[in-house]
Parts: sequence; C-alpha cells; structure tokens
Amino acid sequence: MALLLKGKAIEMVFERLTWIGFMIVAAGWALLFSSPQLGYVTARLSGQIGGSGGLNFALVAQSVILCGLGIAIIGALQTGFGALNKFFEAVMARSQPKSGRGQAQAPAPQNPASRPSPSLSPQPPLKPQPQPAKAVSAKAKPENARKILERGWVKDRAYVQFADGSVEVETLLGRRMFPSLQEAQEFIA
Repeated sequence: MALLLKGKAIEMVFERLTWIGFMIVAAGWALLFSSPQLGYVTARLSGQIGGSGGLNFALVAQSVILCGLGIAIIGALQTGFGALNKFFEAVMARSQPKSGRGQAQAPAPQNPASRPSPSLSPQPPLKPQPQPAKAVSAKAKPENARKILERGWVKDRAYVQFADGSVEVETLLGRRMFPSLQEAQEFIA
C-alpha cells in the first residue's frame, strides 16, 4: 500500500497482525449489513415467529468490528515500536567508537630508556617498566591538547573544537567527543 505525500510515494508497511485485524473488521461490517436477513433466517429455522430470544447479530457485528480494530491497532503499534527500536539501535551503533579508528593513528614514540636491555634479562619482564613522572605527563597530555581553537554550530548543535583536532558536540545522547569535525557532522546528519 502506498501513500502519496508531497508528490512522493511512501510505502506503508503493515504486519500480519494488522492485516488480520482489518479482515476481522471487514467481516464485522459484512455481518452488520446482513444482520436483518440473518435474524429472519434464524428465526424461521428455529420456529420463532417474533424473533424474540434469538441471537442479536447487530450487537455481535459491532463487537467483531471493535475487536478487529483493536487487533489492527495493536499490530500497527507493534510495527511502529519495532521501527523505533531499530532506529535507536542504529543510533547507538553509530555512536559507539569504532575499534580500528583509535588504533589507526600513529604509534606513540618509545622512550629508549624504558626498553629493557636484552643482555640483562633473558625473559621479557612481566610488568611494564616505570617511567619518570615527567615523561608520562608530557606524553599523556600535551600542553595544547585541550586548548580551544573554535566554537560554533553544526545543524543547531553547539560544538567546541580543540587544538588536537577533536570536537565536542552536544547531541541528543549528551556531550560526545569526536576525532574530527567531519565525523561529528556525519554523526549529526
């Protein structure tokens, strides 16, 4: 079934439960329209002349129509929430950091003083060698890494770009860090 909206055809997808509900509604309307004839036929077959005490087909038909509508609504809600669930799963999958992206960057330079000498120990050490505090802090946090270069807007969302090229953007899921402005724009788009 296609719906025409602003010149574009939009495919409407109904699950099986919705279609079953629509068929029950159609059967209820058919029963409602034929209830006078069915009442007459059942009264003649049962031998009742006035039609009293027989089955009220109009009431049964109304009940069938309402039950069919209820089933169709439940099917439509099931389809809608399923699509909404798929949407949020896709958003969460896109927001997860990719495993190869962070490792693809250039490896950190090694300090020659921290490497063990092969002549001193025949086996590699089980624990990493401690490095001087100055060297660790200089490698871990360059002085200009958190320096703000630019502030701006990406599709009605505020962002802050830092000197290392990373970008912090306020998204629907909260504040997020991205390696670059382009990746932030791709996530928001």
